[in-house]
Amino acid sequence: MRIGKHKIDERGRVRRTWESIAMLFFLFLCFAFAQKQQVAENRRAAEEGEKELCYELMVLSPVTGELSYIGEPVKWAVEYAQKVINEGGGILGLPLKVTVLDTEFKTEHVLEIEKRLVDTQRIFLGPMDAPGTAAGAKLVLDAEVPNIATYSYETIRKQTAPYGISYMSDSTEGEIEAVRLWKQLNPDIQKVVMFANPSDSSQVETAALLDEVLTELELELIQVVHIDLQQEDGLKGVVQALNAKADGYISLVRAEEYGFLVTELRRRGVTEGRRITASFSSFERNMIEENQSALLNTYIWNKFDGSYEGEDWRQLVQAYRKDHNGNAPDSSVVSDLYNAVMAVKQCIEELELKPVPQNLKQERERIAAWLYNSPMLEGIQGEYQWIQGKKISSIHYFQFGETGLYSISNP
Repeated sequence: MRIGKHKIDERGRVRRTWESIAMLFFLFLCFAFAQKQQVAENRRAAEEGEKELCYELMVLSPVTGELSYIGEPVKWAVEYAQKVINEGGGILGLPLKVTVLDTEFKTEHVLEIEKRLVDTQRIFLGPMDAPGTAAGAKLVLDAEVPNIATYSYETIRKQTAPYGISYMSDSTEGEIEAVRLWKQLNPDIQKVVMFANPSDSSQVETAALLDEVLTELELELIQVVHIDLQQEDGLKGVVQALNAKADGYISLVRAEEYGFLVTELRRRGVTEGRRITASFSSFERNMIEENQSALLNTYIWNKFDGSYEGEDWRQLVQAYRKDHNGNAPDSSVVSDLYNAVMAVKQCIEELELKPVPQNLKQERERIAAWLYNSPMLEGIQGEYQWIQGKKISSIHYFQFGETGLYSISNP
């Protein structure tokens, strides 16, 4: 009996030993698997961190809403600039990530977005409209954050110096140069009416400043007529202008209002198109296509030249046509916003800034100083520069003919 019991105990110890060994082996496998998983997780996290490390640039623009026709080319231009930069090696070897934030052309949305951005961003682009830029100007100044936006008239630049930088050349100076050329080409024009939208502060200010120099150009301003189709006063404004008995008409309004305006003027007795000159803000493909006959012999100016021959510009136009059913860019925001993104890249590289701000306040000051009085920059249509936040670049003046636009001034 003792022998049998001894054998049973021995078999039990052997079984328990093997069970312990099996358990240890199982635990070892679990530990090894867990370690392998952890290593893989760490590698993935490192790769993700490396992938996410980039330079970010926020852009405010109306993508939807009343000015969506501006928002689409803005979005295209900044994303195209991002593509060109990243294909060329990025910024200091890291990619650029551009994010377009939709303001819907509503000042309340501008303020909501900017309140978030001023806490974290070294610089941001937009808004791309004057009312939005004016609405956020105090926020930009109080936060001391560089902002490339529609600071294209002097008053708002003075309010926000040195943080407000204009993405496009000064509208007022462009209007003055365009009117000077217009008068030169039509010396018999002496008395003029000017059209402006009262809800657009840049148009109102431009009208006031233009009034001061018209006498130097031997032009007499009879009246500034307010046109705002949202208020349904378009036809009233046209009649008001015709009753003023002017022999020339200067339009500062945007495309959707100008199309109505030029058609009604021609329909109601302005037989000579040469008596009408329009601002760059009216230069829009749909307006031109829909009002071809009314536009015949009228003048218009712009901040870019659609027939420019530079290689980078030709490549941009080719890419734009591919994405827009064969249509070329018809808005200066395409060249202006492309240039603005490229300027931010050059600024970051020259100041050797890291993707994540090390000292937000100090870096904002350095960026503002660099942009506010920039070096001469190579834009996609030639050189330009910022002097005290004002963009210095050429304007281009055109006249509509039977088969399209004819360039009059191509500096």
